Amino acid sequence: MRLPADTHIGRVRLRVSDLERSIEFYRDTLGFVVSGHAHGLAALSTPDGDRPGRELIVLEERPGVRPRPRRPTTTGLYHVAVLFPHRAALGQVLRHVTTSGYPLRGMSDHAVSESVYLDDPDGNGLELYADRPREQWPYVDGFVAMTVDPFDAEGVLRDAGPPSPWSMPADTRIGHVHFTVSSLADAERFYADALGLDVTQRTLVGLLAVSAGGYHHHVNVNTWAGASPGRESDDMAGLIEWEMVISNAEARASAEHRLEAGGYAIQRDAEVVRAADNDGNIVVLP
Repeated sequence: MRLPADTHIGRVRLRVSDLERSIEFYRDTLGFVVSGHAHGLAALSTPDGDRPGRELIVLEERPGVRPRPRRPTTTGLYHVAVLFPHRAALGQVLRHVTTSGYPLRGMSDHAVSESVYLDDPDGNGLELYADRPREQWPYVDGFVAMTVDPFDAEGVLRDAGPPSPWSMPADTRIGHVHFTVSSLADAERFYADALGLDVTQRTLVGLLAVSAGGYHHHVNVNTWAGASPGRESDDMAGLIEWEMVISNAEARASAEHRLEAGGYAIQRDAEVVRAADNDGNIVVLP
């Protein structure tokens, strides 16, 4: 049984070295609200009026962890992608970030979406993006034809409208996660054959994209750290785990069964299931 179309990314959990510094960045620079803060942990949510909305990121303080290098040298996190509901919101957050003076890593037009890239204070990669309407996505031989083209910053900022105080839209969410892995073939066996996501792109060099429901990608994996990368360790900032939310109980059970049948170790904690790919990237089925 394949995954239902409403399968989506839930929360992501990140290792950081200084919790207060990270809270300041995610709150003041990106617009998250702190919906929980205790015992070295902070939960970050979208704003929803006077209350926190959807919880998207959990920060876990690990004092002394090393920052991630700018170029991947190990497997593990490449970036977490924050999906804004429309181009105007992307323009508004871009204007807010650049006005604050926080450095960007780059900007790209991917044909299916437009993206801005930056790192958090520990080097955890972040993508801020907005999708184009699905009917505009290009396809070649049945695969989504994502590109890396120049970003139309002038047009995005124009669509943002006149300057105003930045407030993250309540329907912002985590759109996808992106990892560096040691083998695309091993990653495909885990994410497609076992977890049940569909391959949507395999034409870009060193990159594989998978998703549910025809989305351009919920997970990207790359081999850009080379043929024999080291494995991400707990003394480096990075992604601890991420959630894939499967609303249909039968489809979720099928995914769990495929993971076990594929020889992947399953950890059960109450009603939560965890499994790791060949490089130790942990997915949670809540």
